[in-house]
Amino acid sequence: MRMRFVEIPPYGDEFKRLQLFANSFNHVLDPLRSQKIVAFEKGEKTYGYADIVYLPIAFPAFHPDVTSPRGVVEVVEGWKAHCELNTGGEGYIGVPLDESRTTFPKQMLEKLGFQKLERELYSLK
Repeated sequence: MRMRFVEIPPYGDEFKRLQLFANSFNHVLDPLRSQKIVAFEKGEKTYGYADIVYLPIAFPAFHPDVTSPRGVVEVVEGWKAHCELNTGGEGYIGVPLDESRTTFPKQMLEKLGFQKLERELYSLK
């Protein structure tokens, strides 16, 4: 028997079943927030689910001799507005996690009002 990836519509009995499943391990599924939900199933057993979010993430590159910190903020604010108008969701800025980064040091990001989302992206090797 193979693992199945089953798309669950955000309303109806299957969604209610998945909400109860999520609640059983202190997770919450909100139909108004979820764009697409996929359940991981094998046979009659549900292993988990994914709340799929399609949001643009930009990994910008700014020339240090041309762009000031204020210019960075202007670009990011413009990016966020662009994404809200064109995708219905916020746009996000990706930065390297190591502290060796020179263009976006942690102190600068915090001073400029950036909020760390406490999330990381992973891919399989």
